[in-house]
Amino acid sequence: MPSRVTHVLDASALIAFFKGEAGHDRVTALLKDERNNSAMHIVNLCEVYYGYLGDDGLQKANESWERATQLVGILTTVDEGFIKRVGRWKVALQPRLGLGDSFLAACAEENAAILVTADHTCFDRVQQAGLIQVDFIR
Repeated sequence: MPSRVTHVLDASALIAFFKGEAGHDRVTALLKDERNNSAMHIVNLCEVYYGYLGDDGLQKANESWERATQLVGILTTVDEGFIKRVGRWKVALQPRLGLGDSFLAACAEENAAILVTADHTCFDRVQQAGLIQVDFIR
């Protein structure tokens, strides 16, 4: 596995993978490919966690957290430079990205990695602007 992060996963991509939703096969292939080093920011892992917590309860939320930490690297960067990068992403496009999406985009930019998502609502605009590379799983 390469040492640098090649792909940064959105909560939507990981949830699709876990639940067998449309696009899960794309995430499966990404995770199985040894040339890839996939990661997600802990803020986006929190999105997975609270998604499961609200829909499926505490046990499933905890299981999703554990599974995620076994499958992908967890990025925990919160230094001043990174947080300012998140802030720039928050206001880069109109309508503004959500805070979790801003963390995701900042991680992809900082690592020169491909952002992997199912979320066309937010990331079609990012892709059209050509700011970072976006891979839609569906």
